[in-house]
Amino acid sequence: MGTWRVLIAYASRLGSTCEIAQAIAQVLTRRGAVVDVRAVNEVEHIQDYQVVMVGSPIREQQWLPEARHFVETHREALRKVPLVYFAVSGLMSQPTPEHFHEVYQYLAEVRAIAEPLEVGIFAGLLDYNRLDHDQMAKVLSKGLPEGDFRRWQDIQAWAEDVADRLLLEQARRQAATSEP
Repeated sequence: MGTWRVLIAYASRLGSTCEIAQAIAQVLTRRGAVVDVRAVNEVEHIQDYQVVMVGSPIREQQWLPEARHFVETHREALRKVPLVYFAVSGLMSQPTPEHFHEVYQYLAEVRAIAEPLEVGIFAGLLDYNRLDHDQMAKVLSKGLPEGDFRRWQDIQAWAEDVADRLLLEQARRQAATSEP
């Protein structure tokens, strides 16, 4: 298979989701992809990409509004390419099956717009010093601990698995279009 172009579009408030997007991009680049990592509000069109990945932190039990808007705006194009979502949540600082399921349910709205091939759910970074008063009150009311809970090895392993699946999907699509 030749070069494949991947867009990783993300929404981020404090930078943690952007850093996760960049880590995923590094894995895909090693696997032969040409990857563009961009904030969702910087992406005008997606037709130049064979794969689109979209990620956002979870706030108020859903993706950030700009990430949801991106999926809504590009819904028709996203339904025509392999699509992957990832979410970053403080709940995953305690990675229980219940927390994974809960965070996965928060993606129901965007999954209804365009269903992805894969979904990654990761813990993030919570630095109390970066929060304003209202954000701090919400975090404390939920009992979310401060710290960097990103498990880079898990993120990289997930990205490797996704790369395998995407390469197979790309090969399947190429074979389907080359059949007489």
